[in-house]
Amino acid sequence: MQTNTPTIRSFAYKYGIIISIISIAFSLMIHFMDLTYSGSSVPQIVNYVVSAACIIIAIVSFRSANGGLLSVRQAIKIGTATALISGIFTVVYLLLFTNVIEPDFIEKLGTEVTAKQMAEKYPQLTSEQIQQQVDMQAQFFWVSYPFILIFSCLYGLVIGWVTGLFIKRNQA
Repeated sequence: MQTNTPTIRSFAYKYGIIISIISIAFSLMIHFMDLTYSGSSVPQIVNYVVSAACIIIAIVSFRSANGGLLSVRQAIKIGTATALISGIFTVVYLLLFTNVIEPDFIEKLGTEVTAKQMAEKYPQLTSEQIQQQVDMQAQFFWVSYPFILIFSCLYGLVIGWVTGLFIKRNQA
């Protein structure tokens, strides 16, 4: 008799893609509502909550498909892999967004968000100093892509570890 044991890969792909679809749809909604440059942290918080919820659901679904068994190691693998898949889609979307959908995104981000926030936070800075910081941000924006992947993996690892600690169930 053949038993179908679930694979971590299949759950990571499925739920990583679900996170990506929700996050991209939310990002496009924000863009079409002209809130991209609002400087609000609410979209980031929503994305973190959606990611955490989907990773937890992936781990719980894996445990159910695995006959109720789950180790902390499996939970960490699922969390990290799911977040990595989501992070890859996020980087691809961000590349598409900054080069096709909103080609002047980096410039607008600098002038409409960064410059305003710096002027409020550091009123002693001159406009030349602020502009220098904005130019530096634009020059090194590409660095955000690997950081997105690294942070996604670490976030998934932590969510997977905490979830695994709470819902682990080993064979007796």
